Amino acid sequence: MSDKKTRSNDTVVPNDGSYLGAKKSQALKEQKIKEEFDNAWSSQNKLLKDNTVKLYKDKANIGVQWQSYVSWDDKPLIEPMRVKRSLNALGKGKFPHTAKAVNNAIVIAQEIDNKIKANAFNWLDYPQWLPKELRPKDEVRTESKAIAQWIEEYEAYYWLSRDKDRYQDSKNWQKGYLRYFKYISDWSKVPSKEIFDEACMSYPKSRKRNECCTRIKYLAQFCGLTEYNPQEFRLTKKQITVKAVAKRELTDEEIEAWFSKFSDWTGQASNPSQWRLWQWMYGMMATYGFRNHETLNILNLDEGCTGEDGRYYPPFTDKEKNPRGIIYTEGKGVKRAAFAPRPIRWLEEFNLREIPQDYFKLKSKLSTLSKFEQGKQKDSKLQAYNSFLREHGFTFTAYNLRHHYNVKSHLAGIPASIIAKNLGHTLAMNTSVYLESQGLRSCLEALKEWEEKETNNDAQELTLEQQIIELKQENEQLKALLQQLLESIKTQKTKEEIE
Repeated sequence: MSDKKTRSNDTVVPNDGSYLGAKKSQALKEQKIKEEFDNAWSSQNKLLKDNTVKLYKDKANIGVQWQSYVSWDDKPLIEPMRVKRSLNALGKGKFPHTAKAVNNAIVIAQEIDNKIKANAFNWLDYPQWLPKELRPKDEVRTESKAIAQWIEEYEAYYWLSRDKDRYQDSKNWQKGYLRYFKYISDWSKVPSKEIFDEACMSYPKSRKRNECCTRIKYLAQFCGLTEYNPQEFRLTKKQITVKAVAKRELTDEEIEAWFSKFSDWTGQASNPSQWRLWQWMYGMMATYGFRNHETLNILNLDEGCTGEDGRYYPPFTDKEKNPRGIIYTEGKGVKRAAFAPRPIRWLEEFNLREIPQDYFKLKSKLSTLSKFEQGKQKDSKLQAYNSFLREHGFTFTAYNLRHHYNVKSHLAGIPASIIAKNLGHTLAMNTSVYLESQGLRSCLEALKEWEEKETNNDAQELTLEQQIIELKQENEQLKALLQQLLESIKTQKTKEEIE
């Protein structure tokens, strides 16, 4: 493992791609963020020393506070009221206290202070700080901004207190916000209650529906619909109908039915879905029993390759050279050949040799990255794939397709050693998974089989005893007949002697 390190902003940051190296790098970044915040916080005391508006901080926020001589309706007050308002955009996230947040808060504090000194302060300039019942009912200037513009501003608002270079924050914006905004049917329209309601209703009745309602609510309020609340679309635990169940028994017909649904999920014109890529990955997992990451690690996809075993594997896309559809892939750090698609007809019915363009785009992007960055990009893509299945109501997990392949292959009579080799795990693991899948049903069937066998054995034993009794009876009868015959012969002899 390499010991190379890079120097960034006078801070030594490990760059060897290892888990411990990444963890140490993250710790150094967090330490630097804290030091920069402490310096900025110390400087703000000097900058705002003569101001009436001051900054405050608590565990989760940075805010402004002052004694206001202006009431909510902008009338003068004899006795001042204490105003304390958090600057939400500056104080959210894992690091609510950043130097950038302090600097932005200083600008706002100075702006308010200048207005107060010039007797120009007006609460309508800050409607988000008014009591809820006094806020303007419609703050949206619908003629000026489309939803796409509002989302762009909302993203900028989000990044005010976050380090955009941090991978985790970038992923949080994609997964925690943007994925839900995609349910807004048309970003070119102006914000309205109806369009946000439609977005909440269109989300499947899964455990993520309530989170979608929350994110849409925050966006609507940012746009100015301060009274918007999608409470009616939230679900209780009993109302959640979409629950993916791992290792649930599937049928080929059910898998085919879900495969045909992908084309219905095309997304919006401004934000198209990657449904073709997700459909292809789904088909590969169902046909070959791949782990989800193995679909992104195929080494002979459109070009032949020589495996670690010294064998040449022709391109998967070449139907003539590779009619069986043999694939050379990597899973859990081990390279192997997958040679037993089941059922083989899915190769044609699912058009698996026609690789989506999004797959090649991803492959091209990965070729320019380090191995460590490649892993992060693949993880992000797989998370998006799993989220896609969950959001569209799948009643099983992606990994369940691998389980289905294993069980059905056993039931089809394929030797366990071949199934294990094709799936890339040990024979013991393969057999244990198969036996576990049989569950109580198989246990009861086995018990019933044993009881029937015991009953048959008892019946056979009973039959033997009966046969012995019958033989004894026959023997007694034969003895009696023999005795009669002997007596008859003896009597006949005696008569002859007398005569």
